[in-house]
Amino acid sequence: MFRRRPVRPRHPGGGDAKARLKQAHHLMDQGHYLQAAHIFEGLALGAVQRRIPRAPFLFIQTGRAFHYGGQHDKGTAIIKRGLRMLTDAKRWGELYRVGHRLVDELQEKGFEAESSQFKEWLEEVLPEDSARAADVRLKLQKKHPVLPTNCPNCGGIVNSLEVTWMDDDTAECLYCGSAIRAET
Repeated sequence: MFRRRPVRPRHPGGGDAKARLKQAHHLMDQGHYLQAAHIFEGLALGAVQRRIPRAPFLFIQTGRAFHYGGQHDKGTAIIKRGLRMLTDAKRWGELYRVGHRLVDELQEKGFEAESSQFKEWLEEVLPEDSARAADVRLKLQKKHPVLPTNCPNCGGIVNSLEVTWMDDDTAECLYCGSAIRAET
């Protein structure tokens, strides 16, 4: 005899978060940064409310979108919120990877002042003698197989230096938590 699984109620006002996440990533790819920022912000606030561990990454992406959309002060403040969430939770490895990638990205896009500001902040916050930080540096040097450029589930950009590797061939999407298999 088969038992039916109970139907889970949707979160009020939540809608389909994965579809909104996919839409926000698509808008970012199309250069509609401010539209994407508002969707990311709603998702980030919902993730905080529901205590979803992806919230910091959603705030960082929100900040990127506002920043690239020309609202630099707001973008910087929201990025800092996401980074502080990682700091408060002592998620040093993720802070190291995402923070340094953000510094490099901002510098590549010509935002030298913001890049320097985040770099200095990371140097102050990250534990210098932490074994975790050294372990992260070693993991970054390890060669991993090539991942798709975008998450097949939510459309988020996949960077092999930012993701958490589940095993030698599988990484976890920062935004939706889906397993991403390496390309063969």
